[in-house]
Amino acid sequence: MENNGEAVYKKILIPVSRTTNMKYIMEFVNHFLHEGGKITFLHVTVSNTIPISPGEWRRALNAISTTHMLKGEGSMQVYYAVKNSSSIVTGILDEAWSEGYDLILFANSTYRRHLNHLFGNKIDEVICNSPIETAVISYRDDMPLKYGRILIPISGYKHALRAIKMAELLAKKYGSEITVMYVGTEKDDPRQVITPVTSDLKGNGLKHRAIFRTGPVVETILAEAEKNYDLIAIGATERQQPYNFVTGSTADRLIKKSSCPVLMIKTTSSAQ
Repeated sequence: MENNGEAVYKKILIPVSRTTNMKYIMEFVNHFLHEGGKITFLHVTVSNTIPISPGEWRRALNAISTTHMLKGEGSMQVYYAVKNSSSIVTGILDEAWSEGYDLILFANSTYRRHLNHLFGNKIDEVICNSPIETAVISYRDDMPLKYGRILIPISGYKHALRAIKMAELLAKKYGSEITVMYVGTEKDDPRQVITPVTSDLKGNGLKHRAIFRTGPVVETILAEAEKNYDLIAIGATERQQPYNFVTGSTADRLIKKSSCPVLMIKTTSSAQ
């Protein structure tokens, strides 16, 4: 991602594992893609046989069948790939590393969440081992993504940098109001965490407010999200506790339970 005031990516990898409607994802990706940038829809088959069997090939084609008719906006380049690997996670990481992508984006439809159709532990493993930035966006097939009110839960300024930058792009385009939320204990001084974020938003002339809540992290975020927010944007780093914020099961719980779409961005130390 370039750090020139605009959070843009040049090459985005989107793993797909089943048929799904991703027309809204194309619009979403376009907000953060560099002019003339490339996105690739990737399906990984797990097989020790080369070439893969006809049945595995049919499943691969079925997985990308709802994406192959999508067209990029403007100069966006759209590609489709099938990769054979020893595991889904290995296939995704090998593709991301070897082809020079700067973002892995997982897209999940929220209407499928009650069927446990999230990537689950595979997403966790990619997040933990990815050499590049990784994001997860939940969405609803029956409702376009909106950005009027964006909630950004934070635990530290650096943890939220990518979420803030992406929210800023959306806010500038859609006139969004951003709510910065810190969940802590009664002994915490939320100003130490909140002030750097609100100062950044104020400096960019964006509508915003800040709130401090105590309680269980996930449940407290979800309770606030019920108040007619359009998007939750959360950031995470690869640092160990107590510095990391949302990883693994916490992210899955937010994606599964949130009443509105969730965007989680996992950056790397080199991108800080």
